[in-house]
Amino acid sequence: MTVSLQRHVPAPPPVPSSLRWFAKAVDGWGLAAIARAGLLGTVLIALGSFGAGALPANDPTRLIPVLGLLRHGQAGLYTALALYYLGLVLVVTAWLLLGRLLLTGSTRGEHASTGEVVGVPLLRRILIGWTVPLLFGMPLASSDLYSYAAQAQLARHGLDPYTTTPADLPAVDLGKFLDNVAWKWVDTPSPYGPLWVAVSKWVAALTGNHALVSVLLLRLLPFAAIVLTARLLPVLAGRYAKRSDLALWLAIGNPLILVHAVGGGHNDAVMVALIVAGLVLVSRPAAGWHDLVAGIALMTLAAAVKSPGLVAVAFAVPIYLNGRTAAGRPGLRRRDWVRHCAIAVAVAVPVFAVVSLIAGVGLGWARQVSSGVPVINFMSIPTMLAVGYRAAIGAAHAGTLVDATVRGFRNAGLIVSALLLVVLWFRAVRGPAMRLLALGLVTLVVLGPAVQPWYFSWSLTIAAVFLVAPRQLGWIATASISLTLLTRPMGSSLEMAAYVPAVLAAALATRALLGPVVQRSPEAATGQRAGPAQPSTRA
Repeated sequence: MTVSLQRHVPAPPPVPSSLRWFAKAVDGWGLAAIARAGLLGTVLIALGSFGAGALPANDPTRLIPVLGLLRHGQAGLYTALALYYLGLVLVVTAWLLLGRLLLTGSTRGEHASTGEVVGVPLLRRILIGWTVPLLFGMPLASSDLYSYAAQAQLARHGLDPYTTTPADLPAVDLGKFLDNVAWKWVDTPSPYGPLWVAVSKWVAALTGNHALVSVLLLRLLPFAAIVLTARLLPVLAGRYAKRSDLALWLAIGNPLILVHAVGGGHNDAVMVALIVAGLVLVSRPAAGWHDLVAGIALMTLAAAVKSPGLVAVAFAVPIYLNGRTAAGRPGLRRRDWVRHCAIAVAVAVPVFAVVSLIAGVGLGWARQVSSGVPVINFMSIPTMLAVGYRAAIGAAHAGTLVDATVRGFRNAGLIVSALLLVVLWFRAVRGPAMRLLALGLVTLVVLGPAVQPWYFSWSLTIAAVFLVAPRQLGWIATASISLTLLTRPMGSSLEMAAYVPAVLAAALATRALLGPVVQRSPEAATGQRAGPAQPSTRA
């Protein structure tokens, strides 16, 4: 007789009967079918963008045969919307099925796999392939690309984009650039750092007065950043003994990234790529001071694109020194931390100064990070509280007006955010610094004056390095799909009454397609002990 111990793993709950028809329709898909479905989805989204995207006021594409029909009348608009949402359904379906394949080894699987199922190079090619059709469509879910182009024209004409606005463009440019800028940003100076000003100025010099060409060329910058992130993220995930394939799935193939970072062309993707590049250097197991210097320089460039990059600069030293300690280096004393923090400051300040000198601008971008942002949405906790307070006291225009009360709540949110970042930094000194960096970026978003869906890509990309638990991935998948649905393809946000249906649709899709594996406990899903060992005997 031999005695063996069998771990008791609870059976996963079945897919609800109301969702089984949806799950069975795609149950037999393999990797090739998933790849084709995702690619077809982005092609349809790109086609739909010609009638339902954030279209320029004077759009030459309206003269293109067939595509031009999407610009005519209600029939054209509804056809374009149908193409967009059908494509989005295909992308979401393909992404969730790919997630289940990576988690279980099969689109029919329920038991999590702890190893990589699809090779990283193949997976990267598939996911980057999904992004390519979006480069040939109109801007999606935001008109920010037109603001970028208008601000680039300011710099091109020798005007300071931190003290002038798109409304100050020379008359020759008014009709081509100003008419495409969203009304709330027409009189707003640029909030972006000197590196973005310099790069966009070069693009403007290259494209001249061709507004649409300038917009489409500017979108290549976030696309290149996504490609760079896809190259570097598996390296970072491998250092933390996590799943490189899941990191790519979460941070590159995510519908939120496809629609907003690539389709919308937001420069947040450039900032995030530079942060990831810096993290790759400072987290090297055998990292030396030169890695720290180079990593901080890259993160400073990220801050020179957009101000949240400063958070990564602050966390670079804890990540670097924690890596040295984990590699068996001698324990660190307080003076070691002071010395390395001094190195960080000594690198960051001159790098930022040089970039500002090259761009020919000062620190005016810092003034735009304020509580007076003319946007009201309910993903910002201070804004939500302010609107709720104004509604409770019966104030007029409670959900639309940015007044002293809203600014006061937002200022309080900025103060709380700064205090929490300090607390997280001190915890990172002897804790999981990478996780705390991701948490710090989330804190910065939700306590900020205004929140846009793509802001969550900052922390999402960092979190992809260490998240592998199926249940966590299920929650993030639901949130990502919800955030994608909250913005119409032309850039306007859904009414608050539509938030619940959007979140419900995302939750049902995740439940049906990621399947029971995301409902299990992390311990059971990864094959770890989930209950007392049960003895059994066999002859």
